[in-house]
Amino acid sequence: MKTLMKTLTLVFCITAAALSGTPVSAMGLLAGWGPGVRTGFDSNWLESNGEGGGGARSTAYRDGQQALDAGRWKEAADIFDKLAAEKGSEADAALYWQAYALAKDGRQAAGLATLRELQSTYPKSTWLDDAQALELEMRGPQAPVPTGDGAEAEELKLYALNGLMQVDSARAIPILQRFLQGNASPRLKKQALFVLSQSDSADARRILGDVARGRTSPGLQREAIEQLGVAGGKQSIATLGEIFRETQDAAVKRSVLNAYLVAGADEEVAAIARGDKDPQVRRAAIQQLGPMNANSQLRELYTREADADVRRTILEAMGVAGDVEALAQVARSEQDARLKRAAIQGLGISGGRVASDALRQIYGSSADTGTKRAVIDALFIQDNAKVLIELFRAERDREIKREIVQKLSLMDNPEATELLMKLLDE
Repeated sequence: MKTLMKTLTLVFCITAAALSGTPVSAMGLLAGWGPGVRTGFDSNWLESNGEGGGGARSTAYRDGQQALDAGRWKEAADIFDKLAAEKGSEADAALYWQAYALAKDGRQAAGLATLRELQSTYPKSTWLDDAQALELEMRGPQAPVPTGDGAEAEELKLYALNGLMQVDSARAIPILQRFLQGNASPRLKKQALFVLSQSDSADARRILGDVARGRTSPGLQREAIEQLGVAGGKQSIATLGEIFRETQDAAVKRSVLNAYLVAGADEEVAAIARGDKDPQVRRAAIQQLGPMNANSQLRELYTREADADVRRTILEAMGVAGDVEALAQVARSEQDARLKRAAIQGLGISGGRVASDALRQIYGSSADTGTKRAVIDALFIQDNAKVLIELFRAERDREIKREIVQKLSLMDNPEATELLMKLLDE
C-alpha cells in the first residue's frame, strides 16, 4: 500500500509540475503506456440531428450518414464534399464527416487537408474539438498531440489523470477543472471528464454538470452527458432530467436519452415517451424503451395511446424487448390490420420457442390471408424452417403454399432443402 501511495503521489506531483511549467523528464517511466480514451471515430454521433442545431438534417446529409453506416467510404466522402461546397448550415459538419470518410478510405493526407479547411473556414464551429480529436486519431500514437515544448508534458498529464482522484481529490479537482477550461487537447479534456465522473465529490459532480449543461467547454457537452449516464445514480439521473427540460436542442435531448439508457433510467425515458411535445423526441424515447426491456411501461403506453403510428412504434419496441405475451395478445385481438401485422412482425423479431408457438397458433386460427402472410414473414425472420414446413403441409391454399416454398428456398437449412428436393421429385 505504501508503494502504491508513493507512486500515486509521484504521478500527482508530475502533473502539478507540468501545469506550472516546471520541466519534467520522466518519459522513460511511461514508455508504452496508452490512455485508451475515445477520440473522433464514434458512430454514436451519426444522428439525424447534429451538434449545434435543433433542426432536421438534409436529405444529402442523411444519405452521407447511410453511406458511412454501410462502410461505403468513397461514396460518403463525395456526398459530404458536395454538401460542404454548398456553404450552407451543414457545411462544417460535412467537412468533418468528409475527413472521417477519407481517413477510413485510406486517404489520410486528403483527410487532414479537409480538417485544416474546416478549422480555417469555420473558426467558431462547434465541430472544432471533434476535428482536433479526429486529427489525433488519424496521425496515430506516434504523434498523439501537437508538436511543441509541451508535448512531453501532455503525455504525462494523460497518464497522471487516471490516478489523481485517489491521491487527494480536494487538490486534484481544481487541476482537472483547469484542464477543461484551458488549451489542453480534446483527448486530455475527455479523460479529465472521465476522471471527474468517477468521483463522488460534490465539486466534481458540479463541474461535470456544468459541462453537461453547456455552461463551460461547449465542445464537450455531449461527452459530459454520456459520462453522467456512465456514472449513474440518483444525482446524475436528476441532473440529466434538468438538462433535458432546460434545452431546446434536439441533439442534446437525444444525448440525454442515450445517457438514460446507459444509466438504466427506464422511468425517466417512459415519462418522455408519455408526454413530450416533440413527436420525434417522443418516438425516440419509445424506441429506447425496447432495449431497456421496459415491458410494463410499453404495455401501459400501448393501452393509453390512440394514434396508430405511435402504437406501431410501441409494438416495434415490444419486439426488441421480447415481450411475447403482449405482442401475441395484440396479434389476436387488434382490429387494425396494420397493427396486427406489426405485432406479428414483433413476434418474429423476439424469436424463441414461445414466440414461434404463438405464431403457429395465430396462423392456425386465422382465415385472413394477410395475417397468414405476416406469420410466414415472421417465421422467416426467425429462420424457423421447421414451423414453416409444418404450415406448408397443412395449408390448402396454393398461393400461400407457394409463398412458404419461396421463403424456404432462401433458407440454408437441411430440412428446407429436403422438402424442396421432394417437391422436385413429385
